[in-house]
Amino acid sequence: MNEDNSQNREFIDLNILKREVDSLQIAVNSKTSSWITSLPVIISLISLLFSFGTTYVSYLRSENQEIHDSRTELRSLLQRIAYIPREQMEMAKRYENDSAAVGMISGLMNQENSLLVRQAAEIARKIPPKYISAVEYTSIANALQLAYEMEGAKELIDKAITVSENNLNDRIAALRMRANLLYLIGQPDAGRVDYQRSLNIFSELKSSYNDFTKRSTHIWTEIAWAYSEAGIGSIDFALQHIANAENHAKNLIDSPGKDQISKQISQAKSNIIQHSPLNNAFTNTPLSKIPSIELPSANTNNN
Repeated sequence: MNEDNSQNREFIDLNILKREVDSLQIAVNSKTSSWITSLPVIISLISLLFSFGTTYVSYLRSENQEIHDSRTELRSLLQRIAYIPREQMEMAKRYENDSAAVGMISGLMNQENSLLVRQAAEIARKIPPKYISAVEYTSIANALQLAYEMEGAKELIDKAITVSENNLNDRIAALRMRANLLYLIGQPDAGRVDYQRSLNIFSELKSSYNDFTKRSTHIWTEIAWAYSEAGIGSIDFALQHIANAENHAKNLIDSPGKDQISKQISQAKSNIIQHSPLNNAFTNTPLSKIPSIELPSANTNNN
């Protein structure tokens, strides 16, 4: 009897052991059959990847379209901003005998300019810098400066310098403008650094330029620097930079271009002397109030 019970227990134990082995085999077989080989899983993964791909492409298209629309709007605003000063001059001539009308029209146009340039600056801040040229940044910064928004002007002129890279005209114009702006906001030492960078421009750029381009560019920089110094009452420094410009002009090859530049230097010198503190015209007067000449960008053509 005891022997039969022992055999039954052994049989039960064997069955339990067999079931456990079977369970382990099933588990092992399920693991060796990878889920990635399952057709439904493969189809689901492909669908998911396709969905991600189409979403990303859609996002890129939407972003590019938004950038395109913003750039189109920005160009339109800049064209209008550039036309406002011309329109003001036309209105001033048309109503030259009616000072009240001229004042009212000028006030309205100044308001329009302030509104448009703020919109332009807002758009420029949203667009990635690689999609905006240095000229566009400079144009907005100049309009902001005229609207007495100096901090915004400096922010955008900084970006203009960053994106100007190896373009001589863009870089020199941006550096001169920031230098003058720094004088206007009471940071002449920082402004002098930028003017000196302007004089060192050809050592920064990799391209080669002819002698006329180099000397004429230095002349315009020296003239701009002279006006900035005159604007804060540093007449001695201003006249020194005029003298530097005259020295560059002496070394230019005789040409109509040299004659024109020499006249511009003489005009700048006359303006600075005429409005020096010795003549009681200004001391620490903003540069925008001093009679000045239009400073061209670097000219890469031989004249």
